[in-house]
Amino acid sequence: MDIAVLREILQDPAVYPEPTTTVEARETHISLVFLTDRYVYKIKKPIDLGFLDFSTLDQRRFYCEQELTLNRRLSSGVYLEVVALHQDDQHYTFDDHGQVVEYAVKMRRLPTERSLEALLHRDAVTAETMQAVARRLSTFHADHPLPASSESYGTLEGVRVDWEENFAQTADEIGHTLSAQTYMQIQQAVTAFTTRRAAWFAQRVQEGRIRDCHGDLRAEHIYFEPRQMQIIDCIEFNQRFRFIDVSSEVAFLAVDLERLGARAMAHQFVRAYIRHSRDVSMYRLLDFYRCYRAYVRGKVTSIRLQASPPPELRLQLQRRAESYFLLAAHYAERLTRPLLLLTMGLIASGKSTVADGIATALDLDLFSSDRVRKELAGLTPETSQQAAYGAGLYSAATTQRTYDALADLARQTLNRGDSVILDASFAKWAERQRMVSLAQQMKAQCCVLECWAPEAALRARLRERARPSASISDAREEILSPFRRDYEPMQTDEGTCWVRLDTTESIEACVQQALAAIQEQRL
Repeated sequence: MDIAVLREILQDPAVYPEPTTTVEARETHISLVFLTDRYVYKIKKPIDLGFLDFSTLDQRRFYCEQELTLNRRLSSGVYLEVVALHQDDQHYTFDDHGQVVEYAVKMRRLPTERSLEALLHRDAVTAETMQAVARRLSTFHADHPLPASSESYGTLEGVRVDWEENFAQTADEIGHTLSAQTYMQIQQAVTAFTTRRAAWFAQRVQEGRIRDCHGDLRAEHIYFEPRQMQIIDCIEFNQRFRFIDVSSEVAFLAVDLERLGARAMAHQFVRAYIRHSRDVSMYRLLDFYRCYRAYVRGKVTSIRLQASPPPELRLQLQRRAESYFLLAAHYAERLTRPLLLLTMGLIASGKSTVADGIATALDLDLFSSDRVRKELAGLTPETSQQAAYGAGLYSAATTQRTYDALADLARQTLNRGDSVILDASFAKWAERQRMVSLAQQMKAQCCVLECWAPEAALRARLRERARPSASISDAREEILSPFRRDYEPMQTDEGTCWVRLDTTESIEACVQQALAAIQEQRL
């Protein structure tokens, strides 16, 4: 049936089997949606967009049934049945007589004012709200592995196919909703990232992070009824868009929350998801998938413009598509901007442990002042040097050479476009400022991770180190007081990202806190 004719027919209350005072029509790029007083009837447009094919009646019925089955995984009592629209002469009805001309998914109508998007507009969303969403989603992902025959999903090759499709389908938008400069910037950043970080995508597949997801997780698809969270409208028409890395799913909702002006809630959601799933390596790919999701939304919004909407809606869609593409460009820029991370703190404050945890999570190059200092002296890292404070291997001159070497190593790494973490005390303002300046020169972002623990904990750790061990640090309890005397604490005006970590917490908690803070400050 012609879409315009179908739209007009289904706005007649007499078509529906239950009494209704009004019928409200809504439209997406792939569906017509009709809301009666109590129910929703969702019909798929007879279209073939390449990534979906609803061109025949049998296909539309099949995908209605898929939608019903798949969406019952994250909702309860919402998706009711697939119903047929019948034609009898010139009359149309969902009653069972006449020729079947269309199929619809029948749903219970959810209260619009209880959607996450509506609650955000009323400033009625709390950190606990986002934590509940994160818990629900991480549990869902854990419970839905891919079918055994779906090994190709989530691979780098598959990700590249998705991007190639995006670029091909948006080429005609250049000069309309997308500038040539933005198009090329995103394309180049994506190509460079996927080439340099191929191992990251392979590792995600090996770790089982590709799951049967929702695929279209937006704030408007999440509802909060009394004692029940309902998540609706998952992807049913293409497994390629649903069998994805969980970091892509998390990125999608985060992008939508940021679009709605709820950046703090986006941060809360990401932090909570990673805490529940213990998936810290997700931080490697979050910006990549944020870029992907923003670009897809720009593409989808541009497709709606092709249907010749009314002038006022056209202007709204034009601006929305432009803003999504610009947001994708913002994330793309970060894909090519490396990080220079510095630990700092008193001796035994946990710097090396934190640095190692972060380097592992983000796959960073890590350079330690303890190791570099001894290598410069021709010593093995495990060779103990029990010099007095400020003397021998720990004299001012040797310390200066050590920091010179760290700066050179950082410069070489950043010059390759890679991020790096330097594990040292950085006890002097001048040492930190030198690295801040280096980051600026190399167009990198600098962040200082200050490790802290109370004195009793520091002394206990130093006493433990006095026992024979494989530690390469020469720090001893008797030098803690003079070290503290000469220590120059971090100042708020040092012009860089600064995260203070209480290392009496678990290493896992410290790493998650550091990575979340770095991600948030980059935004």
